Amino acid sequence: MLRLFVNGRPKLPHHFPKVYPHLGRGGVTLLELLVVVSLIAALTLAVFAAFSGIGAGSRLNSAGNSVANLALLARQNSLAKNAMTALIMIGNAGTEGDYRAFGLFEIVPREDGEPAGSADWSQLGKWETMPEGVTADDCSFAESGDTAAPMSPPLPTLLYHGATVAMYQYVVFRPNGSLLRSEPACVRLVNGFRPPGTQAVTYTAGRGTAGGAANYYRVWLVAATGRIKIDRP
Repeated sequence: MLRLFVNGRPKLPHHFPKVYPHLGRGGVTLLELLVVVSLIAALTLAVFAAFSGIGAGSRLNSAGNSVANLALLARQNSLAKNAMTALIMIGNAGTEGDYRAFGLFEIVPREDGEPAGSADWSQLGKWETMPEGVTADDCSFAESGDTAAPMSPPLPTLLYHGATVAMYQYVVFRPNGSLLRSEPACVRLVNGFRPPGTQAVTYTAGRGTAGGAANYYRVWLVAATGRIKIDRP
């Protein structure tokens, strides 16, 4: 009688290990293990790179939306209060907010009818700083200290976390919502940073065909109306 089981286990023919050697032994070889580990490592790197790109794009999109919302708030504030409202970006001032921090300042008509002065400017809320890894690489706002077109009344001394801001760029909305200047204004945000001691931008999300950032978020302000336009690649 053919016995198919011995001691409760399947009885294999004597030739079975020779015909199917990989079924007649347990475990895997070192080469097979190395192949599996290599595949897992490659997949892990691919997933990490994909999520890193998504994270960088998300930070840029969030920062761009924040600047656009600040510009919209500045225009609405001017219309609602019959005031002038300035959108200011900190420039090369030696602070942690250089080319990343934006703030709003307003000046309303004086009740006594006297001309407003520098001391009549007041800040609306706090500085809004873009996340690390996002910086402005192009901005056509007016620059502080521009003697060719001085601001009147002049903006006050600015402070960022207790530090005096010597260099900044700004655009001003009139009480009717239009810009104080006759040309459109824009600011472009990118994934990158400015190394200490240099104004050159190091891009961290690749460059386009023209050498600039492959991905960016540009906020345009129309001079005649102060309305906002968004430009994305």
